[in-house]
Amino acid sequence: VSSLLTTACIQNQSRPTVSNEQLKSALSDTESRMETQVRQQCQKIIDNQNKHQSGLQSFSKEQQITRKQLDQLNDQVAELNETLAKRAVVQSVQAIQPMETSSCPPAAPMTLNDKLVLGQTEWLWIEAVNRVFPARVDTGATTSSLTAQDIITLERDGQKWARFTIVPEEGSDNSYEVEAPIARIANIRQSSTNELDKRPVVRLTIRIGNMTDTAEFTLTDRSHMSYPILLGREFLKDIAVVDVAKKNVQPKPEILKDRASAIPKKAKQANPKASDEE
Repeated sequence: VSSLLTTACIQNQSRPTVSNEQLKSALSDTESRMETQVRQQCQKIIDNQNKHQSGLQSFSKEQQITRKQLDQLNDQVAELNETLAKRAVVQSVQAIQPMETSSCPPAAPMTLNDKLVLGQTEWLWIEAVNRVFPARVDTGATTSSLTAQDIITLERDGQKWARFTIVPEEGSDNSYEVEAPIARIANIRQSSTNELDKRPVVRLTIRIGNMTDTAEFTLTDRSHMSYPILLGREFLKDIAVVDVAKKNVQPKPEILKDRASAIPKKAKQANPKASDEE
């Protein structure tokens, strides 16, 4: 009985359904698919790398273009600054004084934004004496001042006037007598004594370049100064800009030929009839 059972079991064992050839074929197909998948993955990686590299190249090109544009803009800005600098130099160049010939018109005054361009010194014409004097332009001073000697206060037609003499420059023997209405009395504090000194402020008609205006001047002693006249901020505001690097930017005003000019006091003393003839 045992042998019969053993024989039956042996006969009932299942035989393999896949042959070696089929197994090899299946393995080959699987290997081929895996190889294909690996190649596809590698190709994707390569494509991504190429795309990234292309993006980097495109970004690099855009950077180069941007740099060129920035260089062009910088060149344009430099040219614009150079042009503006040249214009500023042209505007601040000292005006050429007119030649003293009847055929040449007077030089036009230099202006900037409808304001006179003044240097640290200018020529100033005073109508009261029909004379031209050197003046210092000082934006640090509030008021304008005028060197005056022999100041006398008088009254004319109910109005207070001042009579005084102007000395054009230190060491000069010439001095000119001026009469002008008093606008007000200014209290000037002396730096040495700290005391208040009352000084008359006169109103004078003046000319700088081709501009004629009325200005107030405090009569004071400027004999120790280099210039007999000082122009301060109250006169300069709204009408002028100052270029401290220049001198005598505006043309020197001409003395009016159809109006009598003041005679120096020294000449009057030497020839008393001169004032009567004038």
